[in-house]
Amino acid sequence: MEAHLALMHAQRIALFEELWSGDERRLWERPAAKKWAPGEHLDHTRVLNACFRRLLTAAWPIVSAWPGLLPGAQQRLERPYATDIDDVYQRPSMPSWVGFFWPPRRTPSRPASLAELEWALAAEHDAITRLYAGKPERLLGHVTVWDPAIGRLNLVQVLRVCVHHDLHHYTAVRRLLRR
Repeated sequence: MEAHLALMHAQRIALFEELWSGDERRLWERPAAKKWAPGEHLDHTRVLNACFRRLLTAAWPIVSAWPGLLPGAQQRLERPYATDIDDVYQRPSMPSWVGFFWPPRRTPSRPASLAELEWALAAEHDAITRLYAGKPERLLGHVTVWDPAIGRLNLVQVLRVCVHHDLHHYTAVRRLLRR
């Protein structure tokens, strides 16, 4: 879990170090009609991360009570659990059209500065780090959720999918800005 959090921060920092050497105005140039600009990709990652964080925050009181409520739950917590998952965004079956469920709030008509985008995404990543801090990984590793595109995954793997999602969009930003 700590490795996933560290990677989440490291890949964001590396991207923004690259972005600071470019022309900030290009962040809001759309490659085609109805295609996102690089800045929209960045804000979408923030929006999706915030949605995930809010869901986990709301569910945590129930999740954390689980071992005390269900018979045999403490014994099940001792079983091994997966801590990683393949990059689901590389799967041919992964639908890329679902991003519209989490639209960016910043768009070419409502742009933000590079500094504002960086600050907002860093603040969201810090909030996710605080959310995971102090939570028992073995409990997070045994609480599973189901995603229609990915399947069943535990809350440690959900964090890893968020890291993959960020990288997927960071790669798109780099590709768009190289044009």
